Amino acid sequence: MTATHTGTTHVYVDFGAIRIQSYLTRTPGLRGHRAASDSLARATAPGAVKEVVGHLAEVNTEAGEADGVVSLCFTPVPGEDLEAQVGRLQDRVFARLRTALPGAEFHSVWGQGEYYLNAYDKEIHPKTEAGDVRYDLPATAEFPLAVPCAMCHTDPAATWETVIGKRQRLCPDCSMRNVPRSRSAGDRLSPEGRLAESLPVTHAAPEDFAALAALGHARSGRNHLATVAIDGNAFGEFFKALAKEGSEDAQMRDWKKTISQSLSAATRDALTEATVNLPLTIERDQVVVVPHVVGGDDVLVSLPADQAWEFTLAFLREFGQAVHGETAGILEVLNRRRAQRAQEEPALEAPTASAGIVFAHSSYPLNLLVELAGQRLGEAKRAVRGRAASMQWLDITADGTEAPGHDPLRLSTLRTPAGDPTLEAQALSALARVPASHRTRLAEAVRSDGEITAAVIAHRVGHLKAVQPFLSPFDQQNAPPPTGIGLGAALGIARWWPCA
Repeated sequence: MTATHTGTTHVYVDFGAIRIQSYLTRTPGLRGHRAASDSLARATAPGAVKEVVGHLAEVNTEAGEADGVVSLCFTPVPGEDLEAQVGRLQDRVFARLRTALPGAEFHSVWGQGEYYLNAYDKEIHPKTEAGDVRYDLPATAEFPLAVPCAMCHTDPAATWETVIGKRQRLCPDCSMRNVPRSRSAGDRLSPEGRLAESLPVTHAAPEDFAALAALGHARSGRNHLATVAIDGNAFGEFFKALAKEGSEDAQMRDWKKTISQSLSAATRDALTEATVNLPLTIERDQVVVVPHVVGGDDVLVSLPADQAWEFTLAFLREFGQAVHGETAGILEVLNRRRAQRAQEEPALEAPTASAGIVFAHSSYPLNLLVELAGQRLGEAKRAVRGRAASMQWLDITADGTEAPGHDPLRLSTLRTPAGDPTLEAQALSALARVPASHRTRLAEAVRSDGEITAAVIAHRVGHLKAVQPFLSPFDQQNAPPPTGIGLGAALGIARWWPCA
């Protein structure tokens, strides 16, 4: 529903899944993740929601589209108990979500306003921050000796089912996940189904993580995956500024109604563009990226390790360009108004996105990878204070699970505004062309004896030219390397760099 804004106050009721990434990854296999992601998308699709709420409310089309999020809207009737009406609506939606996703956690919060953006800024967001929300949690096990689920080992088993030819005891949530791969991956409402439908390829993504890793090039070992978590930067500040501006301007009113939808579309378009332009997508004529979460400005995907850098750089650039195009006119108006005020307010810039990348063997548990990728994402965002596209990475196989010792990188370090490789990226490509055995030896030397020893070894084997851009000048050891990237970090990047 797009509310008719004539000074009328509307009620907006939001529903969302809590800790959704942890919930989706509670089962170890790709099959279970796919099924849960598919069920979440289907349960929160506008058509399914409308069927459930009936005459109580309309789907709020002013909110952006995101898996696991439902936004509803209705106009209150004078004299009716508003809280009771909201409660009935929440009861009905919670019942639907609980049936579809037995093990998930949900919450709901509501507010009033002439526009959704105003209601969100003045009531919904403050209530959420204060914890003034209604929760709907899975039922707890009342019998302590219940047999645990054989798939997730989290909830008590409730039924016997055949799982890939073997009879097992499953909880209700894992029973929901125990469906043929074709149903979840091929559903047009699921993140994976939507991505596949948008790509001009013949073959769907593989059945499991091992097969996904095997799509990589032979030099990659074909047994490693990358988990990439992406989130927007400075969206809160942008929406807050837009919500606080007066609604007398007709163009501003239109922007408020459509901007969330536009930014959600930017996320999905960037995912499509970053995937379709991967060398492996074209070479294999196949979907080589498995999206687990796609919504708003939030993305979580798995893909072959040797495609991760190219995917991440392309996504951040495509997303940044799309958001800049959608917000340029708005920012011009907002910044002009801010400049006219007596108090000094810094100019707003177009929101961007940051990424956390984790490389690991295909057998590594996805729930742990998601947690680590989220930590790297947080480091990337903090490094630029949400003011630029950035990325942080971790290679578990090479460096373990502890926080990496290198600094995050900005997108601008590796890509020009036109999307071409920077000089730093070209230097990384040259380093990646050094034989892997030599790079491994250099990495060991950096860890044990420092960069000077590694430089001596590189000179001895004829690779000093490839190493030099990542070394401090020999006569200025405290100065940064010409590329701004230390040798240890550069060797880590080169392990999965696309030109390797």
